[in-house]
Amino acid sequence: MRGKFDEKYAVELPADVLRFPPVSLHEKEIWITTEYAQVKIENPLTITAWRVLLGLLRYGKAEKMDPTLGLRVSIETYRLLGIMKNSSWKDLKETLKSLTECRYEIRYKRGWVVFVVSGGFEIEKNGKTSVVLTADFMKFLEEYASLWYYYAFAFFLRRPTAINLHAFLTANSSISRVKIETAIERARISKVNITQAKKYLQMALSELVEVGFLKGYRLEEDAIVLERYPMEVLRIRAIELQRQLDKEIQEFIEKLRQAFRESKRKKREKDKEDGRNQQDINQ
Repeated sequence: MRGKFDEKYAVELPADVLRFPPVSLHEKEIWITTEYAQVKIENPLTITAWRVLLGLLRYGKAEKMDPTLGLRVSIETYRLLGIMKNSSWKDLKETLKSLTECRYEIRYKRGWVVFVVSGGFEIEKNGKTSVVLTADFMKFLEEYASLWYYYAFAFFLRRPTAINLHAFLTANSSISRVKIETAIERARISKVNITQAKKYLQMALSELVEVGFLKGYRLEEDAIVLERYPMEVLRIRAIELQRQLDKEIQEFIEKLRQAFRESKRKKREKDKEDGRNQQDINQ
């Protein structure tokens, strides 16, 4: 959805605006409008880049905090590849580059806030990757800290609509009934007729049931009735998902290491064979 900033939204920015993930498959811009503020996100992240950002926040080690530049975090490069489920170093570079291009522009009472997610990155020779998360982005996350446990669910969501709806429902944990119109808007389902929009909404809701965030749901004429788990059950499920994620990433890392060892072994054998062939030629 394209748009422009409207003066009527020039009011104080609350924490709930921070619950909108910067994820999209096709859009170059995301416009988010609430009664409190307007947010524009340029160059939103792919699902893979979103997972990498979550991985940096979950697994990254804080190395240095600069009040101007931001927080420098380091992480094992193989772990990042495991989070991506992709062994391509070229794709890793492109994904990290996209974090430097994802740009927020927020209109609120005190004026404008503009920042990018990352200030830069370096894939080091020692097997580590370092990423600078900008100071403004980290400040943006401070008010978001109460929702960090929900990242375990976000790692397993495959559709941007499910990610957006999950963030909205996490931010509104007490509601059990939502207008279909509101759910479609918060899931950011657009450019389709209402029948198709409801179909996409059901796909997003079913994904939330699949990962264990919702117990179930049913559609009424103009609303969705949600069957929600108690908070303690969600915390337990989040821990289970985190353990599952840790296991999957570790298994991927072991496969990468095994492939690397095999590649080195074959190179050594080839070097030996080339050496023997060279000796035969010299003789």
